[in-house]
Amino acid sequence: MGVAQGPPPQALAVPGMRLLARFIDYLITAALIAGAWVPTTIWMSSTFKPEDSRGVPVVFGLFAWTLLVGLFFEPLTMAMGGTLGKAICGLRVVRLETGEKLGFGHALGRWLAYLGIGMVPVLGLVNVLSCIWNEPFRQCMHDKAAKTAVIKRRWR
Repeated sequence: MGVAQGPPPQALAVPGMRLLARFIDYLITAALIAGAWVPTTIWMSSTFKPEDSRGVPVVFGLFAWTLLVGLFFEPLTMAMGGTLGKAICGLRVVRLETGEKLGFGHALGRWLAYLGIGMVPVLGLVNVLSCIWNEPFRQCMHDKAAKTAVIKRRWR
């Protein structure tokens, strides 16, 4: 078995665009969660006594975030080659060995690696920024774990 060649260097995503795509995804995620959380919190505060609903908005927010991540990141990465932020920035995620788009399991594994790394204080930030100095494929730590690379959608 030979060494994986990976994508051509001119196809690799620029780290600044990856970070912009991540920021756009965070904004979209926050807007979607707020869109569900705010009406629910208003409804709960008008329906229940304050002492009956302590902690429920927080639990709902965590549930909504988990559901959104499951419905937003993995299916989009599988179907479109990336999230909306990546699409807006002209990027896509591919398997390092083949350059093909990810299947659902591979996309889920990549996201779980991202979540697991992010649970360690400071390591989540190092993970996201590691594409700046990582050579030769400008991979973040979760890309290395999942054997993926982020490339430009169109390149010459």
